[in-house]
Order: sequence, then C-alpha cells, then structure tokens
Amino acid sequence: MAKLMDYFLVDKNREMRVTQSSEITARGNFKIPVQMFLDFSSGATYLAFYLAPVSDPLQRSLDLITGNAVTSVLGVSGGFEITGGFPDTNPIKASSLKFCGRIYLYSDNVLSEQDLGTLFGVAKERDLLLEYYGPTWAAQWSQLERPLAFISHDGRDKESIAKPLVAELLKFPGCTVWYDEYSLNLGDHLRESIEKGLKECNKCVLLLTKNFLTNRGWTKEEFNSVFTRELVEKANVVLPVWCGVSREEVYEYSPGLANRFAAQWTTGAATVARQIYLASNA
Repeated sequence: MAKLMDYFLVDKNREMRVTQSSEITARGNFKIPVQMFLDFSSGATYLAFYLAPVSDPLQRSLDLITGNAVTSVLGVSGGFEITGGFPDTNPIKASSLKFCGRIYLYSDNVLSEQDLGTLFGVAKERDLLLEYYGPTWAAQWSQLERPLAFISHDGRDKESIAKPLVAELLKFPGCTVWYDEYSLNLGDHLRESIEKGLKECNKCVLLLTKNFLTNRGWTKEEFNSVFTRELVEKANVVLPVWCGVSREEVYEYSPGLANRFAAQWTTGAATVARQIYLASNA
C-alpha cells in the first residue's frame, strides 16, 4: 500500500542518525529530492535520491552518479556538531564525517536488466555502492507490510491535523500508515481501497473534531466499519484523538467512544504520534 516516495521518506529514520533534506536541480529545471544521512556513530555520510517518472530514466540515473550531484550535496554537509549522552564526550563535527560511497536511488521508473547492469557498472567504476529501489521493489515490499494505522479524518481537517500527524508518524522506524493522500492511486475504487485499509491496518486512528462528529458521509462509514471489525475480532482497534471536542459531544456521537482513553491533540502532533506508535505496537 505504501508508495516509493513513502519509503524514500521513512527510510531516513534508520537507527541514530541526523538527516538533512533538500533537493537538487537537474537539466531541464527538473527537481530531485535528496536525503543526506549523517551517521555520527560510524563517522560516515551517505545519500538517497528520489527520481520521479521521466522519459529517460537511465540517463537521469547516470547523471546523478556521474555529474556533480553528489559533490554538490556533500558540500552543504552542515557545520553543526553533536555530543554523545555521556559526560565529557567530545563533540563530533558534521564536517569530519566521510562519504562512504553509499547511494540509495529510489526511482519510480522501471529499468531493464540491461539498463540496471549499465547503471551498476558505471557506479562500480566510480567506487560507489549503489542500491536501486524501483516500482517492483516497492510493490513487493508493500505486500509484506501491514500498515500500522488507518487515519480516519474529515477532509476539512486534512491540512491542520491529519497531515501533521502523518508526518510525525512517518518519522518512526518502519512505520507505515493508510492515509488517502499517500495510499490511493488514480483510478482506485474508493470504497474498496478504504475497506481494504481498514481491514489490514493494526489500528484505526479517529481524528475526532467537530467536523468529524458532524460528518455523515465517509467518516461515518469508516467509523461503522471499524467498530464492526472490533466485534468480529473481539479486539480494541480504535485509537481516538480528541481535537477540540468535549466529552459531551463525543458521547452524543457514540456513547461507547466517550468512554475510551483518548490522545489529546493539544499535547502536540509529535506526542500524539508517539502515543499511537506505542499503542499500535503493544
């Protein structure tokens, strides 16, 4: 269910590392997102690029490893420093980290075996350790994953609540979510996709706002579906988040829901995301 861009964003959270996100401009004013990983524990730096669909994927990929993309990104490694958690630990400057030659290329383009051979051959000649993650890899990996949480929300709360929460959840290692903007592709059957997401996710997060409580459309359908799943599986699936609503308003919507322990949006997106992540993995 996750897309290649989701993996590009989530994979930056491997272990204890600092990441700088930016983008480079290739020929034709084409923007390529890039993540630079600063691994202070091993003293190494490595890179990840995301290549959107293009008409010449092999040439674009070759440009990334033969042009000045790598050196230009490494040139802005940052002047900050980090100190370990023990007393009297010497700080480590970002500029002291060495590029290890590792490059992860996330590409929404299908390359033939011959093209991949050419790409890896050129990378090897330049002493680069290249990993290529394409659509087939993303589809196979996605089949092995069960999304952590389904984010049920009113569309009017997408920008102010749903998006910030999803952004925080994706910071946790291996955390994938079912969220309409990331999980639906053009042409998907909406009801089938939503019902599939509701069945497959570990938990269903209800973003209870005044908009949600007055919505008698999709959010009500999702609410009814997830409670049906609870009855069938005899398990707690719902994780409610109260966003500017009172206990009386929630009770009016669903008496049983008002008695559930809920996360409070007033504590901030990061805190709520942590609570959801811990509850989903319990």
